[in-house]
Amino acid sequence: MNVTDEIKNRLDIVDVISDYVQLRKSGHSYSGFCPFHSNTRTPAFVVFPSTQTWRCFGACAEGGDVFSFLMKKQGWEFKETLAHLAERAGVKLEERGPADREQQTVEDRLTDLLTAAADYFHQLLLYAPQAEFVRQYVAGRGLNEGTVATFKLGYALDSWDACRSHFNMQGYGDDELLDAGLLTVHETKGSRYDRFRHRLMVPIYDVDGRIAGFGARTLDPDGLPKYLNSPQTAVFDKSRLLFGLDKAKRHIREARQVVIVEGYMDVIQAWQAGFRNVVAQMGTALTEEQLRLAKRYSKRFVLALDADAAGAKATLRSLEVARETLDREGDVRFDARGLVRHEGRLQADIRIVTLPEGNDPDKVIRTDPTLWPKLVAQAQPVVAYVIDVVTRSLDLDDPKAKTAAAQEVLPLIGDVVDPIEREHYRQMLARALRIDERVLHKVSLPAGRGRSQPRPAALPAPEKPGTAGLVVAMSGKMAATDLRQANYLRQCLSYPQLMAQVDKKLTLNRQPAIAETDFTRPDDRALWRYLRQQAGQRTVAAGEDLCDSLQDEVLCQRLQALLTLPQTPESELDRLPDSLVLSVLDWRLEQVRSLMDKVMQLWREAQVQANPDMVDMYGQQYRELTQMFLRMSKAQGAMSGMNRQAAQESSGTTTGQV
Repeated sequence: MNVTDEIKNRLDIVDVISDYVQLRKSGHSYSGFCPFHSNTRTPAFVVFPSTQTWRCFGACAEGGDVFSFLMKKQGWEFKETLAHLAERAGVKLEERGPADREQQTVEDRLTDLLTAAADYFHQLLLYAPQAEFVRQYVAGRGLNEGTVATFKLGYALDSWDACRSHFNMQGYGDDELLDAGLLTVHETKGSRYDRFRHRLMVPIYDVDGRIAGFGARTLDPDGLPKYLNSPQTAVFDKSRLLFGLDKAKRHIREARQVVIVEGYMDVIQAWQAGFRNVVAQMGTALTEEQLRLAKRYSKRFVLALDADAAGAKATLRSLEVARETLDREGDVRFDARGLVRHEGRLQADIRIVTLPEGNDPDKVIRTDPTLWPKLVAQAQPVVAYVIDVVTRSLDLDDPKAKTAAAQEVLPLIGDVVDPIEREHYRQMLARALRIDERVLHKVSLPAGRGRSQPRPAALPAPEKPGTAGLVVAMSGKMAATDLRQANYLRQCLSYPQLMAQVDKKLTLNRQPAIAETDFTRPDDRALWRYLRQQAGQRTVAAGEDLCDSLQDEVLCQRLQALLTLPQTPESELDRLPDSLVLSVLDWRLEQVRSLMDKVMQLWREAQVQANPDMVDMYGQQYRELTQMFLRMSKAQGAMSGMNRQAAQESSGTTTGQV
């Protein structure tokens, strides 16, 4: 029995859910009002003790087990849910190694110290006579007592050693205070003193709700820096944190988008006003770790940054980081709709909120809370925003300035896969520059700008909105393709019946059965032909017997190499055909994309040669390949959904990821 089954066997789902929902017994089940959507008339939320499952028969139309309930209710990931339920069930999870335990001990000690420090600063803000000015400042920012308590805002005394003395008395040494970032060292004298002095203290929590450090705002009008963060420590790394994510993650999932702002006060003010899917970046630009954190909870990013020039430049830097980050992941690319995650066939997009001049989110929400959701709803797509920023103060009488602006924006437009969107943005840029749109096709880009290859004219629109985003960069994927094909053959060597099972599933998804042309390596094609022949016989050779029957040294060597690859255990055999179908579709998509690139190059050459017949022919081929790619992507998405559901039902979880 695996650990999740053991946990579920020890717990009663009715007891767990009763902590969050008032349940009433009704026959063999229990019912109540669904906690995930507004409902006061019909108790459409039902818990079934016999199967240890729940289901909402109302607006949610969702269901699952105890794991899925807590993950949805608390906004937790599977790891968090597992730890919570294991503790409740008395199930001991596998212990970590000695080095991990030692590191955890250090981190726990620092976390305990930082938690105590947050309490210390918070109590000073609430009760210290010296903090009266700070209390007035907080009230002047429009923050109420509940918000101050929720975010545990505090105050650091205007003293060089108040914090140090307090925690020395509590048994913490200077070295520990230094490790926690509460003390700092004078560069020349080497003396130690309080890092935070006469500042409003904002505790910063990690995604699991554990305190990691502080952001401290100066209360001196001439004080610098305006915000002082904790230094890098064993538990604080600002590049890996998003302020407010611990509180916002559940609301982000519900809203299906995350709004990213620049300042702590922006988040706090938004939370108080009821806008709770808002987080703040910890530096001047988004980092790849921050993006990955946000992607756990939402497929849509809305950047709400200051409207001044600095804010616009920060936005562009953030977009560049986003692009570089997700390009480096290898299986995604950045386009005008945002970020398309190839694995899992999930789309995400980045949009930009343009705030009124001289306003930040904090000021907008304090001045007119009703304006905030309107601004977020009007967020611009990335390309439209970039065109606006680049051309906003452009001298339209300066032809060189126009050329520079075009060279700045065209590479981004070239990344847009959907031809209709691409032409839309090119026309938008032409209008902004007051030039003929056809001229933009002739603009040469400086070296390093990386214009995307042009696509055949008049390519069809995607089959449905957003599907064009599935066409992603596939460079550097041949090694992965070889491994997928090798794994397919390896599994078929052990389980010959898989060949027919995979073909059947492909056919059901309107995809052709496996053919010799699917394989890249010639020896693999030969092995596939042999295995296909063997599959129709009553007795099938295996292992060394198969090698003897091949009577080919090259194929025997390849066969022996394949047999060194991991064999799927029989216990997982039920899911193996689906897994192999997805693998086949993966490598086919890569192959089609490679062919599309070749056809595109031929099309370009035909254009240079002014050969309209060849241009038409390659354009038609490209259109056909595009449709083939989209059909494969659609089939792959359908198969992925079924696989996730099967895996979730098998493990008893609904994590949303496999």
